Amino acid sequence: MSLRVFYAVIMSVLATVAGLSTVWEFWLEDRILASLIDDTHPESVAERWEFVITSVAFSTLALIGPTVIGTRVIRREKALHEEVLRLSQEDGLTGLLNRRRITQLLESEVQRATRYGGPFSVIMIDIDQFKPINDRFGHQIGDQVLIMVADAIRSTVRATDLVGRWGGEEFVVVLPQTGIEGGLALANKIRARLESTDLGEVGRKTGSFGVTAFAEGDDAGALIARADAGMYAAKQGAGNRVKGVTGATTTASA
Repeated sequence: MSLRVFYAVIMSVLATVAGLSTVWEFWLEDRILASLIDDTHPESVAERWEFVITSVAFSTLALIGPTVIGTRVIRREKALHEEVLRLSQEDGLTGLLNRRRITQLLESEVQRATRYGGPFSVIMIDIDQFKPINDRFGHQIGDQVLIMVADAIRSTVRATDLVGRWGGEEFVVVLPQTGIEGGLALANKIRARLESTDLGEVGRKTGSFGVTAFAEGDDAGALIARADAGMYAAKQGAGNRVKGVTGATTTASA
């Protein structure tokens, strides 16, 4: 029930109370009491209106008080539920989708593509030479680098793309309605953005990218495995590469 309907019900109840109180005081009371009690004394008009107003006032307090308190409780519970839901879907460090949630969304894309057709692609990203950052600067600086890298990825992808932290220094991007060529183009755009991003005292870091696209018969595991294979192929040498994988074929893109 919406708040508008809820308040309309309350006003209807109050109007009913006012109406019944008025009918009782100005029409029914004298007739009913006179039939039950011989010695009755009619009240003055002022006393009758005082009763009506008092009845409506107490009814208003009885309805509005719990309503206001209940509304606040409902809003608080709703906000708490939304916060719990957000925390269950969000990576605590970077604010991106967590692995569980990005996996769910990837599986949904697989189901949609299987049923209705249409392309989509997946990008797996790994920060090159990340372990030396923790070894040299400490894990706190390493966490700051992950946050800045996440921000760089998030600011480069499109509004419809889904970005998640897969674990450690690995990230996943799901690109709805995008084939392998579009996936390679966006991966190269992210690669260039990351390469040019100042990461403070760490300087600049690069990333290795594996890109694949949905093919008939794929499930989420197959897509992740191909993107992961492309990413590890891109890491050969100095990294900072994009490699696309379609089935058993791997294509490199600098």
